[in-house]
Amino acid sequence: MEEQYMSLITDYIDGNLSEERKREFDAYVEEGHIDMEEIKAIIALQGRIERTEQPIPGAAMSEAFYTMLNNVKETDSKKEVSFKLEQLWPMLFGTNMGRLAFGMVLLIVGVVVGRGVTGITYKNQLSELSTQMTDMKEMMMMSMLEEESVTQRLKGVQMSSELVSSNKEVTDAMFLTLNSDESTNVRMAALNLLAQYANDPNIREGLINSIAKQESPLMQIALAELMVELQESKSVDEFKNIIEGEYTPEEVKTTLRESIDKIM
Repeated sequence: MEEQYMSLITDYIDGNLSEERKREFDAYVEEGHIDMEEIKAIIALQGRIERTEQPIPGAAMSEAFYTMLNNVKETDSKKEVSFKLEQLWPMLFGTNMGRLAFGMVLLIVGVVVGRGVTGITYKNQLSELSTQMTDMKEMMMMSMLEEESVTQRLKGVQMSSELVSSNKEVTDAMFLTLNSDESTNVRMAALNLLAQYANDPNIREGLINSIAKQESPLMQIALAELMVELQESKSVDEFKNIIEGEYTPEEVKTTLRESIDKIM
């Protein structure tokens, strides 16, 4: 029977047809769309089902049912865990940020567990975890600075903010980025970060040496502004070399001359 007649048939069997729908039902019977023999067979089957006594499950049936149910649950649970792991694995280990986040979680768990240890042992463990976290952060930062994506390299610069000056390898990586990265935005981010530690003699010396390695007028001017702020006289000769350069734009030369005057 077609689905469009099922509502009428169901209501007929249940005795819920209104007069109007009863006429519609009879019309469909006359037109041959609804087979009364089938309807009678359904009514008869329904009557036998209603008259049949409901069996009471025995102990064996109950045990078999719950055994089957537990097996299904166990299978579904394994599938669900497997599915979640398949989704979680690329999220955790498919990206640098995912790997860092996973590592941070492990270290935090270690710290929480460590709270159960008292005295010197706990302090030693906490110090070790702190060192491991710093090492992991450094590793991830170095990795991100090598990414092709400018956005990822910028994140790498941001991530190194707390490690510059206290960590020579990170400081060297920042200067390498400042002097060599193909993106002006990334170099500018490295400059802004290193400028925060310009009171460190080694970093200040590195910033002065970086002047000669900058071909971007934007970077040259930014360094000039920093040297004016620092009143670093050692930078004057470096800027003079740029001013005397054949390919230096006139507007840049003018700005650098003004900066030199402010330093001297």
